[in-house]
Amino acid sequence: MPLTKSTPSSTPSQFATVGFVTSLLLLTVLIRFPGKPSQLIADHWLYLPLEVPVAVLILLILQGKAFAAARFLIIGFLSLLLLLRVGDLISRTAFGRAFNPIAEWHLVTHGWSLTAKTLGKTEALALVAGSVTLLILIAVFLYCGLGYLAHLSKQSRKRALVTSAIVAIVGAGVMGMEVLQNKNYRVGMVSFDELSSRIKYAHKKIKDQTEFTQLLATDHIAESAPQFDALQGRDVIILFIESYGRTFIDSEQFADKADARLKSVESELLDAGLSVKSAWIDSPIRGGRSWLAHATLSSGLPLTDHARFDRLITSDRKSLPVLFSEAGWETSVVLPVVKGVKWVEGEWYKVDRFYDRDALEYQGKGFGYVTMPDQYTLTAFENKIRATASRPLMAHIGLMDSHAPWGPLPIHQPWDIINDGSVFDGTQRHGETYSWAKPAPVRIAYGKSLDQTLKLVGEYLARYADDGLFIVVGDHQPASVIDGWAPSSEVPMHIVSADPDLLERLPALNFNDGMRPKANAVALPMHSVRDMLSTVYEEPSISFETSLRESN
Repeated sequence: MPLTKSTPSSTPSQFATVGFVTSLLLLTVLIRFPGKPSQLIADHWLYLPLEVPVAVLILLILQGKAFAAARFLIIGFLSLLLLLRVGDLISRTAFGRAFNPIAEWHLVTHGWSLTAKTLGKTEALALVAGSVTLLILIAVFLYCGLGYLAHLSKQSRKRALVTSAIVAIVGAGVMGMEVLQNKNYRVGMVSFDELSSRIKYAHKKIKDQTEFTQLLATDHIAESAPQFDALQGRDVIILFIESYGRTFIDSEQFADKADARLKSVESELLDAGLSVKSAWIDSPIRGGRSWLAHATLSSGLPLTDHARFDRLITSDRKSLPVLFSEAGWETSVVLPVVKGVKWVEGEWYKVDRFYDRDALEYQGKGFGYVTMPDQYTLTAFENKIRATASRPLMAHIGLMDSHAPWGPLPIHQPWDIINDGSVFDGTQRHGETYSWAKPAPVRIAYGKSLDQTLKLVGEYLARYADDGLFIVVGDHQPASVIDGWAPSSEVPMHIVSADPDLLERLPALNFNDGMRPKANAVALPMHSVRDMLSTVYEEPSISFETSLRESN
């Protein structure tokens, strides 16, 4: 019986076909990778991206080095697109808008800091390493998979050429019908449309920078050199409450808690001989980037992105603390979130004293991303800064207890035992760090954090306000995980003083008595607060509405 050779189960050409088809499927998936949370549904994938047949036609035509270069360019373009869409997905989830690579690369380091504090540095490193490794593996697989095209049999190459040409031609015809009939047949060049959109967006941002530079050139308020005579040398303290947005007051899941807390704080203030008026303030941001809200209020200009912020802090526009300093006040900024890095915007704020985490000398344990409880921050401010001021004090303080991820939260202590903060030794806390994949406990923690922060602020004001003017304001609405994206970016503002006449100077169109702003009150843009303070507290009083018209 003669010997016969065994036949292999598959030929190199068949293997190449399988590898090539698999790479095309992956290519299709990556082109349709979503950049919006709303696209994370099955319906989003029911679409034919014509980039796939076009890419196949190009690769079939080219040979040698040109073939290798084309594969490299295709993979490079897809990788860039994937990174931008991941950035969009994260940014839209956190801030409600697309990622701006021109101005917001710094958010990568900010995101790393929050992730490391939330998950732990080791877990965060593993997450980053795993993501980078996955991206590299996808790129290598695609490069090799598309390379199988060169090893297809002549018959397979011919079929691929004809099929790709037919799909491309028919798809182009369908795209034409979409335009003529104004219908969506789920066919198109999605990546090229996106590229065009991103180029237009970049052009828009460049134009915005030009317009913002023009805004920086004029400052009617600084030119008028306000003296704030009506304040008669009182301390003026601005307390920014993290993530304190209108959502907390209006949302059905928090409304009862918020209403009860605001009434309780109002009663406590009245019992302490203090008056309060409240308004809605329209923040330029939502979901995060608190420093833009802080600088918006202080500069009198809407800082809608970091590019504007960078331009501002290199300009000679006078901050609100500088205006108060020139009128005779001592100035200070307290930001416990700043740690281990230079406060770069300090050169623009130009305050007499800046206190970060280290300068506050907290001796207790941290609370994840929150470096120290607000109760210690306020105690340290009273003991280290306000008590030692040689002149009336104008101060800007960032409160952090209600910062994402909203856990663990500090258990408040009697004010007299706070001292150096060592009472917060790791046992005085409740809750935990919650995964945003399960939003229910995150929302509960958010509500608790703001409820106890407002309670704390009420206690602080009743105890320490004296004859100072206190401005309590939210920086931005919370991230969408709390209650979706709210219809507005409004935040509450409460102005507290022992002198009710000072509050009567506030514009009645925006402010009303009490801790709860009226639902239908006209919101005041956050960037106009600087103008408001610099006009209503002049002597004689200047019409804020007139000043606002002149500045615009």
